[in-house]
Amino acid sequence: MRRILIVSDTHGSLASWQRLKSLVGQVDEVHHLGDVLYHGPRNPIPDGYNPAKLAEELRRENLFLVRGNCDADVDLLVLGISEAPKVSSVSFGQVNFVMSHGEFFQNEEQLLHFLEEHNARVLLYGHTHVPRFDWIGSKLIINPGSPSLPKMGSETTFVLLEVEEVVRVSLMSLTGKIFEEAVL
Repeated sequence: MRRILIVSDTHGSLASWQRLKSLVGQVDEVHHLGDVLYHGPRNPIPDGYNPAKLAEELRRENLFLVRGNCDADVDLLVLGISEAPKVSSVSFGQVNFVMSHGEFFQNEEQLLHFLEEHNARVLLYGHTHVPRFDWIGSKLIINPGSPSLPKMGSETTFVLLEVEEVVRVSLMSLTGKIFEEAVL
């Protein structure tokens, strides 16, 4: 079984990353949906803020990154990544996913158009720091929220994919609670 961690908006919180990793253990891949190291000018400094140490830990992972609005060239440099696209399309099992940080989405129509444009069944996006797991017809729209700076009263969250013959998608909190789950 292949285990894939989907996370967004860590904003430099080493403490949140360490809690997350102690919960999920070893994963085959980490797909980060952006805003990795810098807390950003609109956010408070998160608990356990240590972007240099977080970068060091992330370099040990099989890391894939879509660039967020707070990710600068220097962030990519310290993460050991030469380039980070704004959009990534990938298949897990037989399911097509499209990933973006999502700062340019203004409404549901744009989300659905983006899914269609990329011929994907599942959209993974971040930016809002608010977890989301919604079916719209046969399409699934997921926001993993944030493990370090949740907003709108949400909990600290992330997504875990387990890929075998099917893809199990779980939206989870850092306490281990599963909020939503689907088998694709």
